[in-house]
Amino acid sequence: MIKIKLSPSEWLKIAVLFVVFVGGSIASYVVLQPKRVLPIYNPSDLNPAVVDDDLERKGRGHRIGDFELVDQWGNPADSSLLQGKIYVADFFFTTCPTICIDMGKTFQQVQEVFKDEPRVHLVSHTVMPEIDTVEVMRAYSERVGAIKGKWHLLTGEKEELYRMARREYFAVMEPGTSFDEHDFIHTENVILVDEKKRIRGFYDGTNEAERIIEDIKVLLEPR
Repeated sequence: MIKIKLSPSEWLKIAVLFVVFVGGSIASYVVLQPKRVLPIYNPSDLNPAVVDDDLERKGRGHRIGDFELVDQWGNPADSSLLQGKIYVADFFFTTCPTICIDMGKTFQQVQEVFKDEPRVHLVSHTVMPEIDTVEVMRAYSERVGAIKGKWHLLTGEKEELYRMARREYFAVMEPGTSFDEHDFIHTENVILVDEKKRIRGFYDGTNEAERIIEDIKVLLEPR
């Protein structure tokens, strides 16, 4: 067996080359890894039970449309509020004793992670505007620690709120398919919307905070 004798300086050079090789290999692997891309949801991609009949065949181009509501501070809130923003949306009511509590905790977690990121917002729509007045929504927002200008709690005309849930966000069952008031007001669905008003994800708002957070990070990455 041939024994190779190397000086300490030569061993050092070999070690440095090895580190550079390994580091370069790792860096190349990371760079070459494809970035995770979230799907873009259109009505035809969804369970027909959550899509009104006239929208079921729409296979592209769906975007969250215009709306006219009021926030917890009594200010008019329309689609310009979320122009160019990434946001998560849900439908709840302030006196809900069950899943809405967990959904609120999920939104608190999301808000905490992105509280210093101006591109990320949260939007909670009441489904009981007859109870959830501006004053009630403001008190609720203070209880959950909603940051003004970050987490918007919206109320308004019931017809407008239900239209948005059914035809914009596809958050609930449509009439005639196991739909009733109880199912509606207890929907746990959370919807992720990108800066172009496209739907990019659906989540169980009671237990998927981490998944929501990770998907928001994907949308924030430079593209």
